[in-house]
Amino acid sequence: MGTRTTGRAKIGRRTVLKLAAGAGFAGAGSIALSPRPAAADTTLAIWTGFPELQPFYEAVAKAYSAAHAGVKCTVFSTSLREAEQKLSAAVPTGTGPDIYDIGTNISVNFIESGLIDANPADVDAYLKSGAWNKFVVDFFTLNGKTYGLPLMEGSKASMFYNKTMFKEAGIANPPTTMAECVEAAKKLVKFDSSGKMIRSGISLRLSGQGSGITEKFRYLLEGAGASVIIKTASGKYHNNFDNDAGRGALQWVVDAVQKWKIDDPKVQHDAAAFAAGTTAMLWREAWVIGEIHDKAPGLDYGVVPIPKWTASSPYRMLLQPWGVYVNGKSANKTAAWDFVKFLTNPENSFRITDMTGWVTERQDVDWKPLLAKTPQFETFVSPPKGMDYYVEPILAPWDEIQSKMADKLTAAYIDPALNGNPAKVADAIKAMAAQTDQILKDADMYSAT
Repeated sequence: MGTRTTGRAKIGRRTVLKLAAGAGFAGAGSIALSPRPAAADTTLAIWTGFPELQPFYEAVAKAYSAAHAGVKCTVFSTSLREAEQKLSAAVPTGTGPDIYDIGTNISVNFIESGLIDANPADVDAYLKSGAWNKFVVDFFTLNGKTYGLPLMEGSKASMFYNKTMFKEAGIANPPTTMAECVEAAKKLVKFDSSGKMIRSGISLRLSGQGSGITEKFRYLLEGAGASVIIKTASGKYHNNFDNDAGRGALQWVVDAVQKWKIDDPKVQHDAAAFAAGTTAMLWREAWVIGEIHDKAPGLDYGVVPIPKWTASSPYRMLLQPWGVYVNGKSANKTAAWDFVKFLTNPENSFRITDMTGWVTERQDVDWKPLLAKTPQFETFVSPPKGMDYYVEPILAPWDEIQSKMADKLTAAYIDPALNGNPAKVADAIKAMAAQTDQILKDADMYSAT
């Protein structure tokens, strides 16, 4: 998930099962975690790892309570990492919330551990009603059963570019290929009299913690024609980047930092840099629109797809459907599921995008009012035809694979031994690939063929 957090909790199935057998959880801030008995007046507890979603949840809860007098909601928000840790501790002991939103790095473990029930028949039918495309429905399907409902899209990362800077640099149009992106960035980057970079041509994810670093590297890797892992005929997996595409993707970032000098780990990065005018281009998700609205409302910018690897390559876009789930141990499942269906109806699906910048997965929303107000949403809500999509595999070890790969990537980006040395780049890729395969072997999910 492309979020503003620096990493994700690495919680495996064995940890979940161990917690389930434990004595309980001490607490989660000021939130009461004792099991709630069913009652005529129902209070639904909702947890999220996105503080910007709290006003949205509260608005939906207010509308729902107006039509369901006996139901009230409490909303608890924190950082994504903390939410994952709290959920992974509380849910197995039966002391978690009734409803929560979370990514597949956690939900797949809960499903495998019996902590999330398969969708009831009416919810399953609702999911398959045509409101969501088959791609998204399949993402929420595991072993023939559906689990949870799509709340929002966690990625659809696209390229933000500063129109004023482009005009000043004499660049007529945003780049459509990675080669054009490099040439544009060379014209856009700025240095002071001492040679210190004061504005990057493009802000890349060069450092940080957690799987997000690998996620951003995948924009290049997938565009080049590779992937982190691939499913084999046996039904198991092995790495799919110890190849020319993988080496090319890593070389691109190494060159961006050390050869072309269009980005530097020492300068300001990410959405804050784009809003502040200290970078000219950024590959990020739709939530950045909200960030710009709050911090730089006068910024003249556009949004287009992330450039293609070559002119003959397709545009590629990462999809990360983010789900909302009912706790399998909730005492209020019937009310919780009814609320979740209300939460994801067309009106509230428009509301989440309009209020937060996170884009709903529903395909039956009328976006004209939103686009009239904020045309930069166009690429996110209506990507160009012919877009080639890819997703994260729903596997328990996936977060570990990405997190450990991220540690090696951040070191490789600034390693001077890789500068102008394709052999060293190949060695770095081979080491990452071997690590990926070993994680799959440890999970009994590896096969060479």
